[in-house]
This record gives sequence, C-alpha cells and structure tokens, in this order.
Amino acid sequence: MKSRSLHALAALVAGVFPHAAMGQSADEPQSGGLAEVIVTAERREASLQTVPVPVSALSEAVLENRQITESRDLARFVPSLRMANNITSPTNLSPSLRGSLQQDASLVVAESPFGVYVDDVYVARLNGNNVTLSDIERIEVLRGPQGTLYGRNSLSGAIKYISRTPGEDSWGDIQVGAGNWDQYRVSASVGGPVSERWAASIAGQINSKDEQFENVVTGEKTGKEENWAGRGKLRYTGSETFDALVSLSYAKSENDSLQLVPRITPGIPGDCSPTPPTPAPPPGTVCQFTSDDLARLPGFPVFGVGTSPGLGSPPPISSNPRSETEQTIASLALTWDFGSASLKAVTGYVKVEDYFSTDFFGASSPMFGIVAASEIDNDHWSQEIQLQGTLGDRLNYIVGAYYFDEEGEQDFGWRFITPTSTSQIEASTESIALFAQGDYKITDALKATAGVRWSEDSKDFDIRFQRLPSSVVPGPATDRVTLENTYSEVTPRLGLDYTIAPGDVIDSMLLYVSAAEGFKSGGYNGINIFNLNVARAPYSPETNRTYEVGIKTDLLDRRLRINANYFHATIEDLALNATVEIAPGLFDFPVQNAGEATIQGLEFEVTAVPLEGLTLFLTGALLDGEYDELNPLSAPAMAPSDFGVEPEPPQVPDYSFTAGFDWNVPLILGGRDAVFKLGGDYFRTDDFITAATNDFRASAYDRISAYTALELGDHLEFRFDMRNLTDEETIATGSRALGGFVLLPPREWMASIRYRF
Repeated sequence: MKSRSLHALAALVAGVFPHAAMGQSADEPQSGGLAEVIVTAERREASLQTVPVPVSALSEAVLENRQITESRDLARFVPSLRMANNITSPTNLSPSLRGSLQQDASLVVAESPFGVYVDDVYVARLNGNNVTLSDIERIEVLRGPQGTLYGRNSLSGAIKYISRTPGEDSWGDIQVGAGNWDQYRVSASVGGPVSERWAASIAGQINSKDEQFENVVTGEKTGKEENWAGRGKLRYTGSETFDALVSLSYAKSENDSLQLVPRITPGIPGDCSPTPPTPAPPPGTVCQFTSDDLARLPGFPVFGVGTSPGLGSPPPISSNPRSETEQTIASLALTWDFGSASLKAVTGYVKVEDYFSTDFFGASSPMFGIVAASEIDNDHWSQEIQLQGTLGDRLNYIVGAYYFDEEGEQDFGWRFITPTSTSQIEASTESIALFAQGDYKITDALKATAGVRWSEDSKDFDIRFQRLPSSVVPGPATDRVTLENTYSEVTPRLGLDYTIAPGDVIDSMLLYVSAAEGFKSGGYNGINIFNLNVARAPYSPETNRTYEVGIKTDLLDRRLRINANYFHATIEDLALNATVEIAPGLFDFPVQNAGEATIQGLEFEVTAVPLEGLTLFLTGALLDGEYDELNPLSAPAMAPSDFGVEPEPPQVPDYSFTAGFDWNVPLILGGRDAVFKLGGDYFRTDDFITAATNDFRASAYDRISAYTALELGDHLEFRFDMRNLTDEETIATGSRALGGFVLLPPREWMASIRYRF
C-alpha cells in the first residue's frame, strides 16, 4: 500500500476524532452512548459487537440520514464495496467486493460475487438489483467468504435487505418529497395487529426524476427514471412456539435507459501494439487513459447525448433508448420453537422481467453507432431448511439443506453501424447444498467456530445466433451452441474469538481470527455480436481463500466504537469481463478466468459520541491487489503490450473512506418538544482500474452529501437533503471501445415532509 494512503488516513482520524477520548467516565450514565445493534449475520439474533464476522449494519435511521435510497448508495458506506452502474440500464449494477466482481450484470447467466438476500430469500439475478429501496428496516453487509451459512455465490460476502415485519406494535408512516430535476417521492407504510392471532403490514413507494440529460439531436431533455415498489406481509402470531410469515413484494422501474455520454481521448493512443497498417507508438508510450483524459464531442454539453430516433432494428431494439424492469419476490417462512432448538423453513420465489435498449456510444445515428437491446424472462424457486439450537450451555449449532431451481430466457438484438445480429439464450440452473456450523465455548471468554458447506450446481446453456443480411461484418448466417456443466465444491470455515472482560475504559472487546473459503459457480458467455466463438467455452468457478483478524470494541462508556479487520484473500480463477479486439474496430466481450490474485486490506468502521447529540463516523478501507499468476491469453496479461502498463486487479483502489457527522439539538418550539438535525458526509476514493483490460484508470474523486431536518414532537418532520453538494462532474466507468461513459448524478436536492402515527 502506498504511504500517502496511510498518511491521509492518519490525518483524517486526527481531524475527525480529536476529542473521542474525552467521553464520559466509567461511573457516569450510559444513556448518551452508542446503542446496541442487533444483527442476524450468523442466522440468529445477536449483538453486532459479539459476532466474529466483519458486518456493516445500517438501520432505518442511518439509511435515511446517509440518503441511501437505492442499492448503489451502499458503496459510500461499506468498506471494500463498489456498486456502479453498468452500461445498460439504471436498474443494473456491476457489484464488486474485495476484488471479486461481475461487470456485466445485464446477462441472464451473470453470477454475482456475493449473495443478495431479501428477507432470507436469495435473489440470483442482478437485473433490477438497483430497484429503489422501500420499507427497509435495516441492511446487513457481510464481508469475506460466507460459504457455510449462506447460499449460492457468497464468494466474497453477502448483502441482506431486511424489511419491516408486523408484530404486536402498530405503526404508520407517510412521506412526501419534491426536488430539482423534476424529482418527487411518495412513500407510505402501515402495520400492526389485525386480530389476536394475526398481524399485517403494507407499504408502497413511487419516485421519479427527469431532465438531467439533453439530447443535442432532438433538442429534448431526457434521462427519466420512474420507480414503483410495494410490499405486503401477513404474520401468524397466535402461538408462542410457531411463527408463520407470508411476504409479497413487487417493484417496477421505467426509464430512458442508461444515458451514456460520448467521450474521446485525444492524444492518448487507443492501442500500444502495432495493428497493420498502423505502426506501434514510440517505446514507453502509455495508452491507458484516465477520467481526466476524456473530452466531449464538439457541440455537446457535459450531460449531453446525441442519440437519433428511429434505431428500432433489429428487434428488440426500440426507436429510442428505454428500459423497464419488473421484480416480484414471494416468500413463506415457517418457524417452530422446541425450546433448546428451532426449525425454520424458508420458501422463496423470484421473478424478473427486464428489458433495455441502449445506445452504447451515446451519439448513435441510423447509419452509425453501437446499439443493443435485451429482453429477459427469468424465475427461480428456492427452499432452505435450518435446524439450530444449543447443547448444554457451551455449544450452538446450525445444520441445514438448500435447494435452488432457475429457468431463464434472454433475447438480444445488436446494431453495429447497421443491423448486425440477433441471438436467443435459454439457461437453467439446479443447485443443492448441505451445511453445518457450530461454535463451542472452550472457556467463558474463548470460543471456537467450525463450519462446512457442500454445494453442487448443474447448469444448461443453449444459445442460437442469426447474422442479418445487412451486417457489415461477415460471418456464419446461423449458429448454435449447447453446453451442460456441473460444478461442486466444499467450503469450510474455522475461527477463534476471545472476549475481553470489561474494565477501565473498555465496555466490550472482541478479538477474532478466521479462515474461510468461498465459491462462485462457473458460467457462460452470453454476449455474442458477430459469431458464437466466445460462447463455446464456459468459464470455470472462482474460489476464494481468506484469512482474517479483527477487533470489535466499545470504549469510554460506549462513547467510542471501533470495528476493524485485516484480511488476506487468495482468489483463484478470478473471473473478469474482458474487451478483446478481434479485428480493427471489432470487439468480443468474454468472461475470462484471468488467473490468481491476492487482495489484502484493512477495513474500519469507527463511531464516536464526543458530545451529547453529536455523532461522528468514519468508514473505509486501505486495499492492495496484485496478480500472482496470469493466464497468458487473458486480457490483463495483454496490458503491457496493448496499453504500456503493468496489470492491476480491477475495482481495488488503494483507499476509500467516508467521514461524517449527525448532530441533534433538542428545542422547545411553541411549547412543543422539537429536535433540530444537521448532518453530512464526505466520500473519497483513490483512482482504480475499471476493468480487466487495464485500458481505463478512473481518476480519484469525492462526493459530499448533507441534510437538515426539524422534528416536531413524535409525529412530524420537515427535511432537506442534498447530494453531490459541490456539483462535481465525475466519470467512473465506461468503455472507449464502445464510446459511451457513465456520469455520476449532478447536484440533487429534495425537500420532504414526514408524518408518523
């Protein structure tokens, strides 16, 4: 790691927490300290400070104050996590955690590097993974391999979205807001007992924004995004030993697709290797470009695109860029309590329908540009059974079984200068797993944990290809590839943790070490524009072996909380999306097993309450990534010859952090209790390689957000939120081969009123 990263962190800690050690003494009241946080990271409720796993837990209040309204906002507050838009649709994110990633989230065969769960239901498809969050009680992000207790593809961690569940307490909540860029948001939630034996809840939300972009061809504003979401729950509460919960949620997003702005790199050669008849540039030339090297096309504003209407060929390409995503999640959770043991069965169903038609160049015309469209119909069932309990007062255990069945179809249409090709994919996966984990108290302070999971995925893949007569690229008129593969793996976990007895300034302290393995299933190449060459070879599973040491501690009458961990991960058969030039100006986009990489780093989450009502926080990571071995034919191995640079693993900045505060001031207004609230956060990331090819290094950037609110009594709140306070223009992803790049949103603000009853 670079020394400047460590110096920057040290300076920041000194500046943000100068008075942290001046908290209350041990004999003063603890009412002003940090609250206990309950999580279910180990499949049972426990205090965050007692769980020997790196977990970021974000409550409803934290989600509101940090302005986390969609999944991609999590990346600013969870160490080592990146959630950037890929180049297809606003609802599709390219997720990355600790160096494992999936960049093409638009494919029905794409596999996430970490498990995504909504109320204990595994959500396999990344299509729609950025649908607006609605009625979320908390989010837990587990970092590191979770190959024992969690389901498929928990290679580098798991994200758990936990919605509010009805019980014996009633609630009601409605919020209305409006802001710039034609923004509005309306949300409502109500729940509680409906009889002596039943409780229910219902929640809904709609939000929209528009006109952040300008189409210089049509003269119209564009960039509309509109989202609807709803959830209903029914719970049986008539027994002390049996619990049943039925949940149904639906989310829909309609938008103008992802608006990609066209950019060029004047003065930066596109390739350092000779491409006859073009000679290679002089020795020592660097062909890698950065965000700072990108220039706008003449006549284009910063948020300008130039897509011509009438590009609706071949199907399913539409005349104008647009996308639509629908996601339905249904679940039934049954729990039986037998005293020293409990049995839980979770049945889940997820259906995703996703469509996008996107201009990848950002300035395409009927006779030029790169346009693609996709239509997906996918559903999957899952069934998990867990038996957990205690034996004596020292052993906790959980054993279980998991079954998953998925069917998906995807139709593509490609336009490269002229209508080029179409393809149809049919894919299915059947997965089974058995798992067990136990922790045993060797002494009252020392605990050992051991677990193991066996997983097997059986996959079928069928793709049919048609080259169109108008294609300017020759190739086979039709083609077909059919593949079947089975992947299985055993993933163990071992750990030790030691609890330090409270005393002096220590309120609680947990020290832990662990070794764990993770597994992400192998898969298939679904992007085939000119032929099916890349579809013929599946890519292999990716495995991860991680060693970890960490500390969780509350100090100074719970005025200071420090959770930190160091990890060392060896990733074998790292699966990366590559851009490969197959002829001058023509590209394939295969997923490759690049080789072996080592990712290591220090992650930290620090919270302090130096004064009553004032909370300071600092989260982030110092990371280091390097390749140990490379497949000589992989895209990273070509980086020295193609771009004049040594390859680095993508999405691994040397540092990233967020520092901020929340300040609550009690007031009396008109004889009523009131609270004035003020808060903000500053996020910064160092530069990083964006993709396997190493041709694009995203420049370091920062974002500032802030809010203020006035809470009147227990019911009414007025709030003003602002993101990207300084109106920075930031490009953090995109493709020079395709020509289009993704701009992060400009300054956004919203004023809202909230009423709780």
